[in-house]
Amino acid sequence: MQANLIKKCDGIPECDNKFLPVEVMATDMQRLDQWAERVVNYTSKYNTELSVSYSPENVVGKYEKYPSYGDFPETYFLRTYGSWWKESEAYQQVYRPQEVDPLGAEDYITLGFETAVVPRDVCIYETYNPGAVVRIWGRYALQEWKLLWDGPPQTCPESARKFHPPIRPLNCLINEVRLEFNQSHLKYHTSIDAIVLGGFCPKKVIQYNVLKNDLLKWKISGVDEREQTADDDSTSPDYFSCLPIEVMVHIFQNLDLTSLSRCAQVNKTWNAASMDPTLYQNLSLKRYWHAVDANMLSNFKKRCRSLKKLDLSWCGTHTTNEKAFFNAVLGFIEECCKQLTHLSLCHCEIVNNAILCKIPCCKELTELRLRNVKVDSHAFHCLSKLTKLITLDLSTTKISDEPLNAILKANPLLKHINLDFCEHVELLDQVVETATIFNKNLITWSSFKATTLTHTGGMLFARFTKLRELDLGWCFLLTHPGDSMMIIADGCRDLKRCEQSNLFMLSYQNIFSRLILSQWRGANDQMLLFVISCCKKLTQLDLLGINGITGDFCEEALRTLPDLKLLEISFCDRIQDEQVLKWRQEFPHVTIQRSCKTVVSNYFN
Repeated sequence: MQANLIKKCDGIPECDNKFLPVEVMATDMQRLDQWAERVVNYTSKYNTELSVSYSPENVVGKYEKYPSYGDFPETYFLRTYGSWWKESEAYQQVYRPQEVDPLGAEDYITLGFETAVVPRDVCIYETYNPGAVVRIWGRYALQEWKLLWDGPPQTCPESARKFHPPIRPLNCLINEVRLEFNQSHLKYHTSIDAIVLGGFCPKKVIQYNVLKNDLLKWKISGVDEREQTADDDSTSPDYFSCLPIEVMVHIFQNLDLTSLSRCAQVNKTWNAASMDPTLYQNLSLKRYWHAVDANMLSNFKKRCRSLKKLDLSWCGTHTTNEKAFFNAVLGFIEECCKQLTHLSLCHCEIVNNAILCKIPCCKELTELRLRNVKVDSHAFHCLSKLTKLITLDLSTTKISDEPLNAILKANPLLKHINLDFCEHVELLDQVVETATIFNKNLITWSSFKATTLTHTGGMLFARFTKLRELDLGWCFLLTHPGDSMMIIADGCRDLKRCEQSNLFMLSYQNIFSRLILSQWRGANDQMLLFVISCCKKLTQLDLLGINGITGDFCEEALRTLPDLKLLEISFCDRIQDEQVLKWRQEFPHVTIQRSCKTVVSNYFN
């Protein structure tokens, strides 16, 4: 593909005195700009397996909607935005606060390209709420990931954008690009239409092999950084080492893993303090996904003798020796996780049936997160050996009815369950019924786009008297919800007993705070008016795509729900834009979501 799809801009970094571009030395290299050929992996989606609307695969190939701006099903949508999801009681808290990502990356997508090139440009076509990209990585095949660009999330005008950041100059081949997103500052969903990778392609075999193995590190300057001497005085006394070891350990508790590793190299005293097991009771390696390998896990084995929380999310996507890393994960779980209470393996591609079957050795687990792990349905049976779970996230997995029911029966303490996109659950009604019998303490339930729920199963949620958050978005695409929501609202009441004047009085109070009913096409004003009359504590109410509601209901909800913060009414066709503008002025404390109407631009500009 010879067409020059990217125009040069002033932001491209000039070569400094230490970098010599390969195309300057080898002038016969071919310039090539290409669209993404395939999706390698991703962490967020809005579509189901049978739908291409908003799918990650929509990023493949040339853009379809750019330079138009708006909500286009032909583009790739990320599911979350803003801080609304973080306010859920089921949201995963950071296991190790020192390891919070400074750029706040929440999701990623990895794309493959047909031809490997020496990267000079990455161009991202954003068609809705741009500004979420915070990092761009690149690599060749299964080699080491290289950071091409990073920067904080941006607040951008409401228009389509061709994001063309100045990438780091490298003399190596790239045929995969990974974008990381932080969409927590956005008012609504963000979408991407296409991505272009531009660079130079070697024509000769010897050029290709040299670049493939990253052997070129040409520099113009003769200064070698290793020859530069530090300004510190190596003979100066180390007063810090004179502190009691307990004080040193207490100070080290504030450091992240990178800083602890550096401290371990100062001297023997610092090394001993940095190896104290109390510093590694909580271990979060998600931030270091690009560096985690078998050797790193082996080193942590010596320190993690009292491990309580472990987060390996995103890890395993880069390793050049998959077998070694797999064995290291197995050994780490077996040797270091006997006292583990929290385990997160979300989007960890190394997780397979064998690793999943090793998890039950962590008998003290109260929180288990397996979002988007690629294991077979029958492998989940082993998790029924766990009996103390309080939080369980199985979103976007292949779990089926039988193992799911077995897990629910074995864990009576369960309070939070996430079954979003669990499309292999064929009889969700039976799963709900099992939970009503064995998991009476449920506080949050989420089964977004699990479409096998019927009116009968929906009514069963009324038995969860402690339920505060319910996400049944897109669950009734195949059936009609009937009056199930009215029954749920009337039944989910927390029974409270209070003593007054030596008399016991019973009072019922509905405690719903978050209710997501997206695409409940059978819902109407009458049904939902009853719901808001019962659920006075609602803070988030999602009614996206419900055409049966009118402006009268919305106005009643805004006036009678004192704690309401979010009202989602996108694609509710009977509600006029003029009404929404009026409500936003009258109720400024409520975020009223209304998906943007498409703004079609002139493609010939």
